Amino acid sequence: MKLRPSHLESTLPTEVIQALKDGACIQLILSKPVDKNSSAWKKVSVRPVTVKEKPHFQVALSRGQQEVHENLLLAEMIQRVKELWSNQFREGYLYTQAADYHFQKSTKGTVRLKKQAPTKADRIQVASHDRTKHYLIPEGTPCGFLEAIGVMTPAGKVKSAQYRKFRQINRYLEFINDIVPALPTRGKLNVLDFGCGKSYLTFATHYLLREVLQREVNILGLDLKQSVVEDCQNIADQLHCQGLSFQTGDISQFDAGASKCDLSISLHACDTATDAALANAIKAEASVILAVPCCQHEIFQQIANTQIDSLLQHGILKEKTAALVTDALRAQVLEICGYRTQVIEFIDTEHTPKNILIKAVKRHAVLSQDDLLKAVEQYQALKSQFGIQSFCLEQTLGKPFQELCTMSRKDGTD
Repeated sequence: MKLRPSHLESTLPTEVIQALKDGACIQLILSKPVDKNSSAWKKVSVRPVTVKEKPHFQVALSRGQQEVHENLLLAEMIQRVKELWSNQFREGYLYTQAADYHFQKSTKGTVRLKKQAPTKADRIQVASHDRTKHYLIPEGTPCGFLEAIGVMTPAGKVKSAQYRKFRQINRYLEFINDIVPALPTRGKLNVLDFGCGKSYLTFATHYLLREVLQREVNILGLDLKQSVVEDCQNIADQLHCQGLSFQTGDISQFDAGASKCDLSISLHACDTATDAALANAIKAEASVILAVPCCQHEIFQQIANTQIDSLLQHGILKEKTAALVTDALRAQVLEICGYRTQVIEFIDTEHTPKNILIKAVKRHAVLSQDDLLKAVEQYQALKSQFGIQSFCLEQTLGKPFQELCTMSRKDGTD
């Protein structure tokens, strides 16, 4: 289907506009900027939200590591999308419960629209920005694992002393729900949870994927403590959690590459155990990686930069700087390995401080030579700037990672 451009009207397909007006839109994405070298936005994502009990649309504009959100009313949003589509982008995707739409703009300005079967119809919408939250595990609905860990009563009432944990578990599930579209749409989902601890969030992940989204799963929780693993396995057995199991083991000794992994989670892995978890996920070619690092000691021993001695001479500031540099290096390694990476805020159920969540989604296309070279140069520059001679994640990935870095310079730029 081809749409002829008009000098007076936007070339945004009428099917897209109508879906937005009808509230059928699950997600709208604009990509492939007209001018790749400009400083304009590289991607736009639109989803419905509720603000102050009124329907709005959140427009997320992305450029590198920067993301800006605009909450707009329907008419404002449609006008904004028309402007962005007309001036800046060449490709778009619209996902609805009934169908997917893929539309592309030719160099002559015509738009080709292709309709396909829906791929995100099972995605649960978390659309409220108001104080009254619509939780993925709603209060008042009995939930076996929340009862087992003492958060809920058998009737589904959240215990007053456990309300914070209840909110945090639901907040975590929003992160999981957001990455569901990046997971395979068919077949069994394979999930690895490295350093699962007491496994509140492992059980929550199983509940969302298995009970809410009705997907077949194979979820393995791995932890060093045998007593914790036994307790978690007992709860899983009592609740008849199909496809959920726990195993005692060291992350650094685990071979994830021997089995398929769609989603890798590491929320309690301390220091270089996070690097072992990330390396396992990369080797297993996980579709999505979620990691909340903690206790980053490795870089602390090496970090040095005479230009910021006044910062590094204070132990606590040096520790925080080392943690930020460590996670920046991890994110950059993931970019080099073919992941689209974001570093965002995360509040853990076990600790009150705000932590960092590294979210990495496997790219469908291989990085271009220029993009790979740029990613490698940024990684090497960061190491050089802070005097980093040795980095655990790089060493753990070994020869394949070194070959990637070498490949980026094969065009004669070295």
